[in-house]
Amino acid sequence: MTIRRTLSSWAMTLGIIIMISVWMAPFLIAANKPQMTLSRFTSAPIVTPVSRTDYGINVFSYDNQLNAPSTIPTLNTLDMGMQQFPNANEWSWTTNTFRNGGTAPVSLADWGQILTQTHNQGLFIFNYDENPTFTGGGTPHDATVLTQYIVQHHLPISAIVIGSEEYGSWDHYANLNPSFSAQYYAKQAQLIALAIHQVDPTMKVGVSFALGDGPHSTLWDQTVLREDAPYINFLSVHDYPNQKLLSNAQLLAALPQEITSAMQLIHNEITANVPPEVAHHLQIWVTEYNPYGEPGPQSLHAIYGAAMVESAILWRAEGANRLFVWSFDGQAHIANATASSQWPLATNSSQPYGLFALAGDGIAPELPMNQLYPSGILLSHFMQAIGQGASLSTWVSPSVIIGEVSHHAFSDWFLINDTSNVQTISINTQSIVLPPASLTEMSHQNPITQTTVKSMVTTPSTLTHYQTGVPLFTVPNQAVYAGETVTLTGEHFAAAGPGSRVILFQNGTSYGAPGNAYQVQILHWTPTTIQFLMPSGSSGPPLSPGSAQIQVETTNQVISLPETLSVGPIPTLPILNISPGQAAPGSSITVSGNSFGHVQGTGYVMVSQNGVNYGGPGDAYHVNITHWSNQQIIFTVPNGSSGPALAPGPATVKIVNAQGLSSPLLSLTISPASEPSLSASFTLAPLTPYPGQEVTITGNNFGNSQGAGYVMISQNGINYGGPGDAYHVAISTWSNQKIVITLPNGSSGPSLTPGSAQLVVVNNQGMNLGTLNLQVQKAPEIPATLLNTPPFVPGQWVTVSGQDFGSTQGQGYVFITQDGVNYGAPTDSYPVAVKQWSNTRITFLVPTSAYLVDGHYERSLSLGQVATLTIVTASGLKSRPLTVTVGS
Repeated sequence: MTIRRTLSSWAMTLGIIIMISVWMAPFLIAANKPQMTLSRFTSAPIVTPVSRTDYGINVFSYDNQLNAPSTIPTLNTLDMGMQQFPNANEWSWTTNTFRNGGTAPVSLADWGQILTQTHNQGLFIFNYDENPTFTGGGTPHDATVLTQYIVQHHLPISAIVIGSEEYGSWDHYANLNPSFSAQYYAKQAQLIALAIHQVDPTMKVGVSFALGDGPHSTLWDQTVLREDAPYINFLSVHDYPNQKLLSNAQLLAALPQEITSAMQLIHNEITANVPPEVAHHLQIWVTEYNPYGEPGPQSLHAIYGAAMVESAILWRAEGANRLFVWSFDGQAHIANATASSQWPLATNSSQPYGLFALAGDGIAPELPMNQLYPSGILLSHFMQAIGQGASLSTWVSPSVIIGEVSHHAFSDWFLINDTSNVQTISINTQSIVLPPASLTEMSHQNPITQTTVKSMVTTPSTLTHYQTGVPLFTVPNQAVYAGETVTLTGEHFAAAGPGSRVILFQNGTSYGAPGNAYQVQILHWTPTTIQFLMPSGSSGPPLSPGSAQIQVETTNQVISLPETLSVGPIPTLPILNISPGQAAPGSSITVSGNSFGHVQGTGYVMVSQNGVNYGGPGDAYHVNITHWSNQQIIFTVPNGSSGPALAPGPATVKIVNAQGLSSPLLSLTISPASEPSLSASFTLAPLTPYPGQEVTITGNNFGNSQGAGYVMISQNGINYGGPGDAYHVAISTWSNQKIVITLPNGSSGPSLTPGSAQLVVVNNQGMNLGTLNLQVQKAPEIPATLLNTPPFVPGQWVTVSGQDFGSTQGQGYVFITQDGVNYGAPTDSYPVAVKQWSNTRITFLVPTSAYLVDGHYERSLSLGQVATLTIVTASGLKSRPLTVTVGS
């Protein structure tokens, strides 16, 4: 018998309305983690064994709900195999009391009975290094006492994690450790793990792992791994990947990349820091997980069940050994909560509240106590499909994820549509329509032998080898300055690679770390020597005199301890002379001195007048430098070719070399510019061109080369081609009497439109030669016919015939639009692959989700729907739109 269920049918059993429509909040957060690399597609899925003990749920010592008569049946309905407890660092397991008074509703012994009645195994959070007067202690001796209690009372607790998020600062006030360092935690964790295993060698022991690639997280993880890996069994990872509300489809689509990236980061850290003979026994337990960092309105609806099941499939497929959902009955209600643009609050009835729950707690406006929300219902279906053990096969594509839970004779299918469109797939020749942003369950099916969904193969950024030592180095004895080349000598730098970096930190600003806006330029890197350039203002603010922290991170993602670097003031360049001291715009100026550098490199000349700067980094206006040597620089006084010409009066000049050393401000007096005798007459051909057509400008005194000259076209308040303009005018020929341009057609900025425009020519000396009115006409349509119609099937190559397409594609493209989604244009998210382009024939691929174009996957057209097809040539000519019906 085939049982097929979608989200909405299960939602109605709860008596609530399930909305599958897409939330319109346009947020998609990119986590600061390594990105997965997608290569070819394959029909082979990822296959892994799976059991109910691979999944768990977080419960709480302070939770009265655990004592309710309906709790045990509800936990049995969820059918997960583990629980994590107590999730309260101010509770003592020895006295069952809280730090500030009061008795906990659930003691350690009570929890043991709950585990027994639910056939669960327990993961106990040992409150590392906390005040023994209110936690039961956190020393190795306390761990011995705890483990003895568990063994003597036959509590079904099979794992202990030492602390919770010890890398964070939020619980440090209650911690006896005065330094809060990774080294202190790692040493204590080693002793605690030894104490636990002395009592019970079978007890699995884990430590806190920081999921992040910043310097703090990297140093924490490598310290813990290098110190503790031989003594522990697993890493405890917490992940709440999305920090803003996403639409339904965005949420489902974000999870595959987020989970894959997180697992790659963990595997990289293990590979780099743990010898292979030790690493093989180290498991990855995700002991807290929820798709969102804060509860939001989707947590009440069926879409959250889809996200939870998708996560359960993906974490296991990626190799996580355990996944614990946060949490059974959510968190405390938010009193007087205020909605924000980042987290619109979930609402039901008239009261706003936050929710992370799989089950209601009976406090209005939540569901009655222990009644499952959609997330709990759909997770229970997944767990019940697993039963006592099964095989999980996973296909991950850009639009659909398939999870097949297989037993010997039958399979249960969990089909997730990650898009906002209807998707039609085929499994075992059976056609299945998946609603937008949804989970579809199909139970008691035949095993999957054939599917149109092709799985993406991930190429992990796995490190090449284990690195035996962490980087060690000595800092320079003398102060260094912004822009100086600094050399570090030491050991364990490893060979240069993509992850090799120097990280600097001063006054709250970080340079060079992953995800930093400001970079540190590496000049040379060997296993024992590093040369880098001190930040001088080219990327972020320059380092200021004082002290800074410096760390070295190798390509293996192994990081040094921070060292202190002394930063001094920047010395000035010696200037001997500026000549002449008075000059007109367009004149040459010679500056003589020392230490300018034999080549300019990143050096520059900055001229300033009346608050306007020319030539500096990031300046809109430039300075033309005609000569640069170690002792002499020659430049041209700005004359209007880039920005306004300098006006008569005082100005200043500053020289900065490639190392960031600058001269004192030099005085320069600007004299009036002389007016040369020029003929301002020029003509255009043709007089009425269309966008993309070549236009010839004929006249005199343009200059033998373009130099600082330009052609500027203006229409409807938009300028093209002028200094500082965002949009350009393509110039193919420039001589003293002829200039050939291409009329803007949309390749840089919006295309010119039919109507009047103005054209200005400025010669290579910066003189305006006049303005002509230009009458722009509509570009003619080129003929185009689709061959071999009617088949217009995703994944099939089709051919268009016509004329005037151009001998090569160049900037031309095939443009397809369907249901408001555009394919093929340079600004579109979805490309169209072109195999052949000639003047009369173009062959292209009808968009399909299983084809890679220039590093981006296409998105398939919807079957049975109408689409329009237009050819756009490199010159901007367009064909008449062709109407096609997408077939199968």
